[in-house]
Amino acid sequence: MKKIFKIIAVILLVIIVLLLGFSYFASKPIPQGERGSKAEALTNKIQLEINQKAWETTAAISFTFRGEHHYLWDKANNNVQVKWDGKTVIYNNQTLKGIAYDNEQLLTGDDKTAAIKKANDYFNNDSFWLVAPFKLRDLGTTRSIVKIGNQDALLVTYASGGSTPGDSYLWLLDADYLPRAWQMWVGIIPIGGIEASWEDWTTFPSGLRIATMHRGLFDLKLDNVKVGQSVEQINDGNNPFTAL
Repeated sequence: MKKIFKIIAVILLVIIVLLLGFSYFASKPIPQGERGSKAEALTNKIQLEINQKAWETTAAISFTFRGEHHYLWDKANNNVQVKWDGKTVIYNNQTLKGIAYDNEQLLTGDDKTAAIKKANDYFNNDSFWLVAPFKLRDLGTTRSIVKIGNQDALLVTYASGGSTPGDSYLWLLDADYLPRAWQMWVGIIPIGGIEASWEDWTTFPSGLRIATMHRGLFDLKLDNVKVGQSVEQINDGNNPFTAL
Protein backbone atom coordinates (compact mmCIF):
# COMPACT_ATOMS: atom_id res chain seq x y z
CA MET A 1 0.00 0.00 0.00
CA LYS A 2 2.84 2.40 0.88
CA LYS A 3 4.44 1.67 -2.47
CA ILE A 4 1.20 2.61 -4.27
CA PHE A 5 1.00 5.91 -2.38
CA LYS A 6 4.62 6.67 -3.28
CA ILE A 7 3.88 6.03 -6.95
CA ILE A 8 0.81 8.29 -6.81
CA ALA A 9 2.86 10.99 -5.07
CA VAL A 10 5.54 10.83 -7.77
CA ILE A 11 2.92 11.06 -10.52
CA LEU A 12 1.31 14.09 -8.86
CA LEU A 13 4.71 15.74 -8.48
CA VAL A 14 5.48 15.22 -12.18
CA ILE A 15 2.10 16.71 -13.13
CA ILE A 16 2.73 19.76 -10.94
CA VAL A 17 6.20 20.29 -12.41
CA LEU A 18 4.83 20.02 -15.94
CA LEU A 19 2.04 22.50 -15.20
CA LEU A 20 4.51 24.95 -13.69
CA GLY A 21 6.81 24.47 -16.65
CA PHE A 22 4.08 25.22 -19.18
CA SER A 23 3.08 28.26 -17.15
CA TYR A 24 6.68 29.52 -17.07
CA PHE A 25 7.27 28.89 -20.76
CA ALA A 26 4.13 30.69 -21.88
CA SER A 27 3.59 30.57 -25.61
CA LYS A 28 4.58 33.71 -27.51
CA PRO A 29 3.03 34.82 -30.80
CA ILE A 30 5.21 34.84 -33.90
CA PRO A 31 6.55 38.40 -34.25
CA GLN A 32 5.67 40.49 -37.26
CA GLY A 33 8.69 41.47 -39.32
CA GLU A 34 9.48 43.49 -42.42
CA ARG A 35 10.37 41.66 -45.61
CA GLY A 36 12.51 43.21 -48.30
CA SER A 37 15.98 44.61 -48.86
CA LYS A 38 16.83 45.14 -45.19
CA ALA A 39 16.03 41.52 -44.33
CA GLU A 40 18.07 40.31 -47.30
CA ALA A 41 21.02 42.53 -46.30
CA LEU A 42 20.91 41.07 -42.78
CA THR A 43 20.83 37.57 -44.25
CA ASN A 44 23.94 38.42 -46.29
CA LYS A 45 25.80 39.47 -43.13
CA ILE A 46 24.93 36.20 -41.36
CA GLN A 47 26.00 34.14 -44.36
CA LEU A 48 29.30 36.01 -44.58
CA GLU A 49 30.02 35.39 -40.87
CA ILE A 50 29.38 31.62 -41.05
CA ASN A 51 31.02 31.35 -44.51
CA GLN A 52 28.10 30.22 -46.62
CA LYS A 53 30.37 29.79 -49.66
CA ALA A 54 32.50 27.24 -47.78
CA TRP A 55 29.34 25.34 -46.86
CA GLU A 56 28.21 25.22 -50.48
CA THR A 57 31.50 23.62 -51.53
CA THR A 58 31.58 21.12 -48.64
CA ALA A 59 30.94 17.63 -50.03
CA ALA A 60 30.73 15.46 -46.89
CA ILE A 61 29.88 15.84 -43.21
CA SER A 62 29.85 13.46 -40.27
CA PHE A 63 28.58 14.05 -36.73
CA THR A 64 26.96 12.47 -33.68
CA PHE A 65 23.74 13.91 -32.26
CA ARG A 66 23.33 13.72 -28.47
CA GLY A 67 25.59 10.69 -28.40
CA GLU A 68 22.79 8.58 -29.88
CA HIS A 69 22.49 9.08 -33.63
CA HIS A 70 25.61 8.78 -35.79
CA TYR A 71 25.66 10.32 -39.26
CA LEU A 72 27.79 10.16 -42.37
CA TRP A 73 26.39 12.50 -45.02
CA ASP A 74 27.49 12.43 -48.63
CA LYS A 75 26.12 15.91 -49.23
CA ALA A 76 27.33 16.08 -52.82
CA ASN A 77 25.23 13.04 -53.80
CA ASN A 78 22.36 13.25 -51.26
CA ASN A 79 23.35 10.00 -49.55
CA VAL A 80 23.12 9.45 -45.80
CA GLN A 81 24.23 6.74 -43.40
CA VAL A 82 22.47 6.71 -40.01
CA LYS A 83 23.39 4.43 -37.11
CA TRP A 84 21.39 4.06 -33.88
CA ASP A 85 20.42 1.26 -31.46
CA GLY A 86 22.08 -1.45 -33.53
CA LYS A 87 20.47 -0.28 -36.77
CA THR A 88 22.35 0.96 -39.83
CA VAL A 89 20.50 2.63 -42.69
CA ILE A 90 22.18 3.76 -45.91
CA TYR A 91 19.89 5.63 -48.27
CA ASN A 92 19.39 8.55 -50.66
CA ASN A 93 17.52 11.33 -48.92
CA GLN A 94 15.88 12.49 -52.17
CA THR A 95 14.51 9.16 -53.35
CA LEU A 96 14.35 7.37 -49.95
CA LYS A 97 15.78 4.30 -51.64
CA GLY A 98 18.43 2.35 -49.77
CA ILE A 99 19.33 -0.56 -47.54
CA ALA A 100 18.83 -1.16 -43.83
CA TYR A 101 20.28 -3.53 -41.24
CA ASP A 102 19.28 -4.45 -37.70
CA ASN A 103 22.30 -5.87 -35.86
CA GLU A 104 23.85 -6.70 -39.26
CA GLN A 105 20.72 -8.54 -40.43
CA LEU A 106 19.47 -7.17 -43.74
CA LEU A 107 15.92 -5.82 -43.50
CA THR A 108 13.39 -6.25 -46.29
CA GLY A 109 9.85 -5.24 -47.12
CA ASP A 110 7.94 -3.13 -44.60
CA ASP A 111 10.74 -3.41 -42.04
CA LYS A 112 13.19 -1.83 -44.46
CA THR A 113 10.72 0.90 -45.45
CA ALA A 114 10.03 1.74 -41.80
CA ALA A 115 13.74 1.84 -40.95
CA ILE A 116 14.51 4.19 -43.84
CA LYS A 117 11.63 6.48 -42.87
CA LYS A 118 12.81 6.56 -39.25
CA ALA A 119 16.38 7.30 -40.34
CA ASN A 120 15.19 10.11 -42.59
CA ASP A 121 13.05 11.65 -39.83
CA TYR A 122 16.07 11.54 -37.50
CA PHE A 123 18.27 13.07 -40.18
CA ASN A 124 15.86 15.90 -40.99
CA ASN A 125 15.61 16.86 -37.32
CA ASP A 126 19.16 16.27 -36.14
CA SER A 127 20.98 17.73 -39.14
CA PHE A 128 18.89 20.90 -38.87
CA TRP A 129 20.55 21.60 -35.51
CA LEU A 130 23.85 21.46 -37.37
CA VAL A 131 23.16 23.26 -40.63
CA ALA A 132 20.13 25.53 -40.09
CA PRO A 133 22.18 28.75 -40.44
CA PHE A 134 23.08 27.66 -43.98
CA LYS A 135 19.42 27.16 -44.92
CA LEU A 136 18.23 30.74 -44.58
CA ARG A 137 17.60 30.98 -48.31
CA ASP A 138 16.29 27.49 -49.01
CA LEU A 139 13.48 27.19 -51.53
CA GLY A 140 10.19 27.95 -49.84
CA THR A 141 11.63 30.27 -47.19
CA THR A 142 10.65 33.83 -46.40
CA ARG A 143 12.82 36.26 -44.40
CA SER A 144 11.78 39.25 -42.32
CA ILE A 145 13.71 41.64 -40.14
CA VAL A 146 12.44 42.00 -36.56
CA LYS A 147 13.51 44.55 -33.95
CA ILE A 148 14.44 43.05 -30.58
CA GLY A 149 15.21 46.06 -28.40
CA ASN A 150 17.79 47.99 -30.40
CA GLN A 151 19.04 44.98 -32.33
CA ASP A 152 17.94 43.41 -35.58
CA ALA A 153 16.88 39.76 -35.65
CA LEU A 154 16.00 37.60 -38.66
CA LEU A 155 12.72 35.70 -38.84
CA VAL A 156 12.81 32.76 -41.26
CA THR A 157 9.69 30.75 -42.11
CA TYR A 158 9.79 27.45 -44.01
CA ALA A 159 6.79 26.93 -46.24
CA SER A 160 8.10 23.56 -47.41
CA GLY A 161 10.87 21.03 -46.94
CA GLY A 162 12.07 18.66 -44.19
CA SER A 163 9.69 16.69 -42.02
CA THR A 164 7.83 19.68 -40.53
CA PRO A 165 7.11 22.43 -43.09
CA GLY A 166 5.53 25.64 -41.77
CA ASP A 167 7.99 26.16 -38.92
CA SER A 168 9.40 29.61 -38.08
CA TYR A 169 12.69 30.59 -36.42
CA LEU A 170 13.77 33.97 -35.11
CA TRP A 171 17.56 34.26 -35.23
CA LEU A 172 19.15 36.36 -32.49
CA LEU A 173 22.61 37.65 -33.41
CA ASP A 174 25.74 38.92 -31.70
CA ALA A 175 27.52 42.13 -32.66
CA ASP A 176 29.28 40.37 -35.56
CA TYR A 177 26.03 38.87 -36.92
CA LEU A 178 26.95 35.40 -35.73
CA PRO A 179 23.83 33.52 -34.53
CA ARG A 180 23.83 33.26 -30.73
CA ALA A 181 20.32 31.81 -30.27
CA TRP A 182 17.00 31.28 -31.94
CA GLN A 183 13.37 31.31 -30.88
CA MET A 184 11.19 28.59 -32.40
CA TRP A 185 7.60 28.22 -33.53
CA VAL A 186 7.56 24.59 -34.64
CA GLY A 187 4.96 21.89 -34.96
CA ILE A 188 6.64 19.40 -32.64
CA ILE A 189 6.80 21.88 -29.70
CA PRO A 190 3.42 23.09 -28.39
CA ILE A 191 4.89 26.27 -26.88
CA GLY A 192 5.73 29.07 -29.32
CA GLY A 193 8.90 31.10 -28.88
CA ILE A 194 11.02 28.58 -26.97
CA GLU A 195 14.65 29.75 -27.12
CA ALA A 196 17.80 27.68 -27.62
CA SER A 197 21.37 28.88 -27.90
CA TRP A 198 23.80 28.43 -30.77
CA GLU A 199 27.27 28.26 -29.23
CA ASP A 200 30.65 26.51 -29.20
CA TRP A 201 31.27 27.57 -32.78
CA THR A 202 34.03 25.59 -34.52
CA THR A 203 35.93 27.09 -37.46
CA PHE A 204 37.22 24.49 -39.93
CA PRO A 205 40.25 24.92 -42.22
CA SER A 206 37.95 25.92 -45.10
CA GLY A 207 36.64 28.81 -43.00
CA LEU A 208 33.30 27.09 -42.44
CA ARG A 209 31.79 27.80 -39.01
CA ILE A 210 29.46 25.32 -37.25
CA ALA A 211 27.87 25.54 -33.78
CA THR A 212 28.20 22.33 -31.77
CA MET A 213 26.19 23.14 -28.62
CA HIS A 214 22.61 24.24 -28.00
CA ARG A 215 21.30 25.09 -24.54
CA GLY A 216 17.66 25.68 -23.69
CA LEU A 217 14.73 23.61 -22.47
CA PHE A 218 16.98 20.67 -23.40
CA ASP A 219 20.70 20.70 -24.07
CA LEU A 220 21.72 19.30 -27.47
CA LYS A 221 25.36 18.43 -28.12
CA LEU A 222 26.87 17.60 -31.49
CA ASP A 223 30.12 15.62 -31.30
CA ASN A 224 32.71 14.30 -33.75
CA VAL A 225 31.86 16.92 -36.37
CA LYS A 226 34.00 16.52 -39.48
CA VAL A 227 33.74 18.17 -42.88
CA GLY A 228 35.58 17.41 -46.09
CA GLN A 229 35.59 17.19 -49.85
CA SER A 230 34.81 13.47 -49.97
CA VAL A 231 33.28 10.76 -47.82
CA GLU A 232 36.58 8.89 -47.79
CA GLN A 233 38.41 11.94 -46.44
CA ILE A 234 36.35 12.01 -43.24
CA ASN A 235 35.63 8.27 -42.91
CA ASP A 236 39.04 6.60 -42.77
CA GLY A 237 39.10 6.02 -46.51
CA ASN A 238 35.79 4.10 -46.55
CA ASN A 239 32.69 4.88 -48.60
CA PRO A 240 29.61 2.86 -47.52
CA PHE A 241 27.50 4.40 -50.27
CA THR A 242 29.04 2.16 -52.91
CA ALA A 243 26.50 -0.42 -51.65
CA LEU A 244 23.60 1.64 -53.02
